[in-house]
Amino acid sequence: PEFVIVGEPTGNKMMKLQKGMLKLKLISRGKACHSGYPALGSSAIDSLIKLLHKLINVKWPQSKELGETTLNVGLINGGQAANALAEYAEAVIMFRLTEDCSKIIDVIDGFLKDTEITKEIISKNNPIELHTLIGYETDIASFNTDIAYFDSKGKFILFGPGSIHHAHSRDEQILGSEIKAAIESYKV
Repeated sequence: PEFVIVGEPTGNKMMKLQKGMLKLKLISRGKACHSGYPALGSSAIDSLIKLLHKLINVKWPQSKELGETTLNVGLINGGQAANALAEYAEAVIMFRLTEDCSKIIDVIDGFLKDTEITKEIISKNNPIELHTLIGYETDIASFNTDIAYFDSKGKFILFGPGSIHHAHSRDEQILGSEIKAAIESYKV
């Protein structure tokens, strides 16, 4: 198709750009032992927390157009008992990217170099320039969509009712009036 409309919640504004995304799992392995004798083991959780602290405190790249690269530690799991050093721990983290994801991967690899922690890339894509139409209010998407994964040569339009600020929260909603406004816009 000539145009592909992706109806994510953009407040009925057309997005000019969308941030890229890097989602990965960090895996830490330790040596389990009784917590009364910590010298006999190593905690996978402790190692993972130290790495996450470093990553959270990095000054990640930013751009004039897309703003800051952000990092979210979304999931953490690990350990087998409160009285034992953790044999295993993992975290799933996600970056919203302002530049090529390979540069962020290189920084992460630098932090992993002297550790026993490994990474698994779950998903990645770079920032994307989107198509807009004259007469519509525009903005920048600090979030990511499936656009990067579509196999189409069409022009991508990111436009839909609702606010991304409500997405993935207890207040997730799209008002009927917003849907009606979007329908009218789609008719044009």
